[in-house]
Amino acid sequence: MPILPDPRPYPAEPVKNSLLTYASQIAHGTSTAQRTLCAQSLQAEIYTMLQQNHYLGLSVAMSMAPDAGSYRALFDSLNDTLLAKTDSEIQWFALPVVLVAGCNQPHTLPLNAPTIELCACLADYPHLRELAQAAWLPKLMRSADLAAIDAGLWFAAKQNEAAAQAFAAKLPQADLAVPQGQSVHVVFALGYGKKSIQTALNPNLREAALPLMQVWQTAFTQPGLTLFANPLAPAAPPAALAEGSRMRLRMALDVFAANAIRAVRLQSPRAGVVVAAQQGGRILFGFNATDSAFELADQVFAWPLSPAESIAVLQQDFLDLMAECRVENIRLLHDVLPEEAELPTYARALKLPGHNPLFAEPS
Repeated sequence: MPILPDPRPYPAEPVKNSLLTYASQIAHGTSTAQRTLCAQSLQAEIYTMLQQNHYLGLSVAMSMAPDAGSYRALFDSLNDTLLAKTDSEIQWFALPVVLVAGCNQPHTLPLNAPTIELCACLADYPHLRELAQAAWLPKLMRSADLAAIDAGLWFAAKQNEAAAQAFAAKLPQADLAVPQGQSVHVVFALGYGKKSIQTALNPNLREAALPLMQVWQTAFTQPGLTLFANPLAPAAPPAALAEGSRMRLRMALDVFAANAIRAVRLQSPRAGVVVAAQQGGRILFGFNATDSAFELADQVFAWPLSPAESIAVLQQDFLDLMAECRVENIRLLHDVLPEEAELPTYARALKLPGHNPLFAEPS
């Protein structure tokens, strides 16, 4: 199936940087042995940079990656480097919680961590039990605060328990501002402990998902605020931040799409969807009637692509959502829209190069 074009701004000329050379070989090399060797070299060089507290080359590489595959190789190596490597080192982790909120007036949501209830719940599940023995921070962190912590700080904070405690004491503590109406947020429960915690950093909560959801629902209950909490699997902080941010956007798109399709169907029997890439690194999703005679005001959701985002995965997730919503009239545009251009309505999009991915017949 044809995939949307990649509209992210990449360097026009290759950047000379040893980390990027290794990352490109990992992402695009044809030899398994070569990719393995480059992965080892990349991790070793990142480790040395962080150990010496001189990682300008890493910052340059992360900002100048030539494609998403190379960035993912850099990110995965950095995430691995920040894991505890010996029994004397500390393992940090974060558990993301995506919140879908609704209220008639602005609220301030206290971000106190329900550590007693959380640990009691985790202790019931063998694959997560190590987390029940960890030191949990008393306050959850907002995504912007977590994103502001650079790799050097995480590296220093994992060296021993004293360093971890000192780092934890300096972390910002703030509550969450919830605006009027519907909104989607992600917050993070942070903690640290022994290297053995790594066994609990699973990609799936499995049977613990629902009980953990109940813990968070109870913790966040507030008069006048309707809240749905969706906990994700714990991971090392960089990986947790990336996955939490992605899921926040995905759930925001779910909410937006459901509301937009419902509004269209009140006026027209058929909803039409247009999807296009836009210069500057965004994917636009537009919802309207298929017939221009029933067109409403434009309802467009803009998804800012992260450097590691897989456009193929994003596209397929959206098509799965449209299948659940029983929307069959979809138009994926082949050309990248200019940065300031508006997304065309469905009726106008039919006259532009594109196709319906449900039938995979470009036209």
